Amino acid sequence: MADSFYRWFSERRLTAFGSARRGRIERSRLSLLQAAIAPPGDMLEIGPGTGSLAAGAVAAGWRYRAIEASETLANELRAKGLDVTLAWAPPIVATDASCDVVYADQVLEHMSGIDAARHFVAETLRALRPGGVCFIVVPDYLKERTFFWDVDYTHNFVTTERRMRQLLCDGGFDVERVVRSIGVATGPARDLLAAGALLVNIPGLDALSRYTRTEEALFRIRKNLFETLTFVARKPAAS
Repeated sequence: MADSFYRWFSERRLTAFGSARRGRIERSRLSLLQAAIAPPGDMLEIGPGTGSLAAGAVAAGWRYRAIEASETLANELRAKGLDVTLAWAPPIVATDASCDVVYADQVLEHMSGIDAARHFVAETLRALRPGGVCFIVVPDYLKERTFFWDVDYTHNFVTTERRMRQLLCDGGFDVERVVRSIGVATGPARDLLAAGALLVNIPGLDALSRYTRTEEALFRIRKNLFETLTFVARKPAAS
């Protein structure tokens, strides 16, 4: 199944606006990561997608490699000269204590359930060196509600701040920081965007969009207002 997994995602191309927006998000996340741990070091990204983070990570001085479940995406990234392993996670293809950073942007919500999520966190702890950082980005189900399920058919594991804190704590990590964001907006700016998102979730709007053939436009607006939670969690130095 690997040859067709995420074909829908791999065939979609960002607009100029979308590409610029994605670039700003990646730069913001790298800055957040590097406030916790500075390069050089070994970074392993799980689920790199189209590789939007990779160039910035390499330029910042990280020794970068990735694990990708989609054969199409893995081949595209290898063509760019990146070190990419074709595999599913968990388990994580990495030797014990071989990474300074394990980076997973919107991956954990794709886990099949609690056991897989716990396995993913355990594997992350195993792969990190003592003092290493687990950098995880997930959707906030409490804001997205039904859109959490509609945005991607592979979403299975419900992610909220409380659930993620519990999961990481049980997995042996110290959660140092949690950042709520919509795009690069945080704090009051994020709150304003979240309030505005109510307008595109008015009951009956989905039915109206079908009649007016604006379903794709409505989906894109909701996607741009998608809220994420970023967790910076550290493996204890004594581990």
